[in-house]
Amino acid sequence: MRQQIDALRIKGSILVIKNDKIMLNYALGNNTDTSYLINSVQKSMTAAIIMHLVQEGKLSLQDKLSKFYPQIAGAKKVRLKNLLAMTAGLDLKSGARLGQKHFVSDQDNIQHDAANTVFEPALLNKWHYSSLNYVYLCGIMSKITGQSYEQLFRDTYVRPLKLRQTEFLWSKPGKIIASHLVPGMIYRKGRYDVVKHQAALRDAHSELGAGSVVMSNHDLAKVIRYLLTGSLLTRRSRKLLYQAAPPAYYNGGFYNNIKLKTKTANGAGQGYYTFVRSTDNAKTILIIQSNKTREGEFDQLKGQINQIMLELLGRKAYSANIIG
Repeated sequence: MRQQIDALRIKGSILVIKNDKIMLNYALGNNTDTSYLINSVQKSMTAAIIMHLVQEGKLSLQDKLSKFYPQIAGAKKVRLKNLLAMTAGLDLKSGARLGQKHFVSDQDNIQHDAANTVFEPALLNKWHYSSLNYVYLCGIMSKITGQSYEQLFRDTYVRPLKLRQTEFLWSKPGKIIASHLVPGMIYRKGRYDVVKHQAALRDAHSELGAGSVVMSNHDLAKVIRYLLTGSLLTRRSRKLLYQAAPPAYYNGGFYNNIKLKTKTANGAGQGYYTFVRSTDNAKTILIIQSNKTREGEFDQLKGQINQIMLELLGRKAYSANIIG
């Protein structure tokens, strides 16, 4: 299996756990405790916080977006469950970007997004991927609890799980250094260019609960296990959160393969890749992270890593369910 992973030519950190035992834990160009910007993989953690609030009776999956943000186009028709499953029919106006150009606050960014959101009725209850859905989930949880998304994330994951290499990209330099973050790089015109921190920072604020956290493989594996088998969510809550329909079988931040009983999450941006593959019981987990990326290779790598996960499971072919 190491030969297959090395053949990907990924420079980064690799962790393979099979049947609760570490099978591989090594790095190519970095270290095993190096942290990376996990981008969209963070959505799984955001979704679980929302589901925990549902579990506590503070929210309902049937709540309409208009209850929290009545000014958003289509808010009277969009429900919380739509935001979690990317079936809300929401997107940004053509030419608009998530968040303000100059960060002021999370709520300021959300107000900016709300003013630039369009609703497509034909896409309601149909899968349409947009990080906008999860930015609004962050705003909703803050309205309900009176705490910032960062506070909720730290109280839910960092402190109880004693995560050591997990930080927000905007944390103080000393904390970022302590997390062992490496700079993101993109290969262009025959060389790797380091992504400017200010550009990455702007996107991190704009992507709030969908791409603002850096984590090491060890911390990430610990959180994945917590989401899928820990005390944060009940079995019933997990069943509701990860109920998924075609074509993407996406819900709660994961692509859910019903037949294989696996969950998939991928992250890409600002010179980083994060690939997570896990069985539903979190006994077998594959995590590959890199800070050296090439334009156009992400989808190819996803497919190749899916095949490696197959071998790890002792299977020959994926079922018809899409694994993102």
